[in-house]
Amino acid sequence: MSDTILEYLEKFGSKTFKRLPFGEVDALILSQFSYLKFDGIVPGPEDVDSFVTLQDIKNHPSFNDLFTDKRYEKPNRKLFKLMEESVRFGDLKMDYYVNIIGEEMEIQFSAVTFRFPEGIDYVAYRGTDENMVGWKEDANLSIMEEIPGEKEAVKYLKDVAKVLKGNFYVGGHSKGGLNAIYASSAAPVSVKKRIIGIYSFDGPAIREDVRSKVDYQGVRDRYHKFVPKSSLIGMIFETDDIYTVVKNKSAGILQHDPYTWVVKDIDLWYEDSLSKSAEIVKTAMANWLKDLDKDARTRFIDCVFEVADACKDNDLVSIYLNPVKSIRQMMDGYDRMDEGERNFLKEVLNGLIQNTGGLAKDEVRSGWGEFTDSVDKWIVMVQGVMEERKASKEKSEKKKPAKRKLPVKKNKKTSKG
Repeated sequence: MSDTILEYLEKFGSKTFKRLPFGEVDALILSQFSYLKFDGIVPGPEDVDSFVTLQDIKNHPSFNDLFTDKRYEKPNRKLFKLMEESVRFGDLKMDYYVNIIGEEMEIQFSAVTFRFPEGIDYVAYRGTDENMVGWKEDANLSIMEEIPGEKEAVKYLKDVAKVLKGNFYVGGHSKGGLNAIYASSAAPVSVKKRIIGIYSFDGPAIREDVRSKVDYQGVRDRYHKFVPKSSLIGMIFETDDIYTVVKNKSAGILQHDPYTWVVKDIDLWYEDSLSKSAEIVKTAMANWLKDLDKDARTRFIDCVFEVADACKDNDLVSIYLNPVKSIRQMMDGYDRMDEGERNFLKEVLNGLIQNTGGLAKDEVRSGWGEFTDSVDKWIVMVQGVMEERKASKEKSEKKKPAKRKLPVKKNKKTSKG
């Protein structure tokens, strides 16, 4: 049976960091833990010298609010329990929690600092959560040199470095991993030299044209990037190939979930290379982005999120819990779009499909079995909604009263006098 971060905690939770030094699996655990909703529980930057322990959090009246993301409620609860009961994480202290959601600025940013009695500090950036604005911000990576979240990440690292006494780790999962390497690259030299290691778990890369502007090379030797075998998110803008491939229990985009990453003893379980399907998607995405100039990318992003924003409950948890309702709302949003925008959206999406090539279709399907099964379910739901809309339209047409033909008036002939 393949172990995950949960089994790792069961096996090695009794070991202190003196007996078993801090490693990549610990970094992955903390990166996943940063997704919990600590609002109103963990002190922020304004509460200097304040912190909470896991025991404090467990006894807090708002404890259950940590697990509002229903997609991961069960594993997140187990993760908290195992950490809180372990020797390894039991004395963990948390502070400097920040959570910013801004629709107008198109920003979703969150970070928290973990401190251990042994003097180990880990600055964790949260990845994209269920808020749709976070996904819009991710898309903006293709058109902006610095998205608002990256700017906040740099500020956070500089501020928290003033509070931390010694050296520290920085890391995160998904966009959190990108924020970790971006902030570390853009930080002042005085902060850079205190960073022990930077962890990115399936996070996008810094765009190649931006790397030299933030001194990426200055921290590259301490950068540890891990991606699943069928990585998609982690391959966005990736040209450096400085990553380690990790074995996974799931398939396709579902491998992005840290709870599916396989642990072997005290390390992640390494694979030799990405899957062929991941390589195809990586190349297709790169070519597709090259085919679109900045204006086209901006227009495409606006079109996609105009459709997504049609969902009344504008977050992924609501879409996950009410998929058919969400599909109906998004299709209504698509119908309300200008015809020119609809045609543009279809044209750009067709370009992505063409970039994958005919060969890729079977390869991606065979390599992403569980994921494509999930996609198939969504396709069935979409088809169901389309049939429902068609039937409703036909019924509406039948109810319309037939147009009554008016008698044609004949002009009366007048005799000339």
